[in-house]
Amino acid sequence: TVRFGLPITQALTANIAYNLVQERYRYRSGAIPCEGPVVPANCNVSRFIAQAVNQGTWIRSSVSTGLTYNTIDNMQNPRSGIFATVNAEIAGLGGNARFVKVTGRGSYYHTLSDELDVVGVLTAGGGHVATIAGGQLRIFDLFTSSDRIIRGFDFNGIGPYDTVGVRNQHLGGTTYFHGSAELQFPFPVLSEGIGLRGAVFADAATLYGSDLRGIPGVTIDGTGMEWRASVGASIIWASPFGPLRVDYAIPVAKEDSDRVQNFNFGVSTRF
Repeated sequence: TVRFGLPITQALTANIAYNLVQERYRYRSGAIPCEGPVVPANCNVSRFIAQAVNQGTWIRSSVSTGLTYNTIDNMQNPRSGIFATVNAEIAGLGGNARFVKVTGRGSYYHTLSDELDVVGVLTAGGGHVATIAGGQLRIFDLFTSSDRIIRGFDFNGIGPYDTVGVRNQHLGGTTYFHGSAELQFPFPVLSEGIGLRGAVFADAATLYGSDLRGIPGVTIDGTGMEWRASVGASIIWASPFGPLRVDYAIPVAKEDSDRVQNFNFGVSTRF
């Protein structure tokens, strides 16, 4: 990637980049692809993953551009401000990929009580990918869910799925939306110097749509715009390595095919 940035104002920055990516995939030990005239009963790799692996080396040549708006007071320990990004990527300048992908995400921080050091956080985002110039989306071009979209669910644990195989295998989707509300606060019985804070949150998200094709007679389930939701609590630590957090989330709205993961460990502020 070659990227150029241009400050427009003190808070607004634009960027443009050229990306050249070569991808090649192979199966892990124990993988049994769900392919062939007779699909193995114990197969554990989706037909669409097998299709992408069998395509061999795949080259993505693309141009991406974006805007970033940042008024955050402290990037390591934010108390107020907005951080928002909008990005677009167009693939098709040579190579094999032919798609346009648009994503956006914004977070708003606001101190609700200076005396109690209570901070509220609102986050929302979304994305969409579509083919252009007669291209075809691969499974690796689609959006997959993660804890950045919704907590309480496994990575790639929601959205469209392939029913063939030993387990419903989620494939990713062409469109997603998500939102989150969070309340961060200090622990009253602990010294502020320890750097520990708590949080409670509620997440909601949907991941839907599929443009996968090329396998005759195959249908994909779970492509509708079903919303998932979760609630939970977190411990945030301002460690010497950066702000870290542990989340525990419980899904309160989910589909039968979803995969749940209650605990998550990661970075506290990921702009």
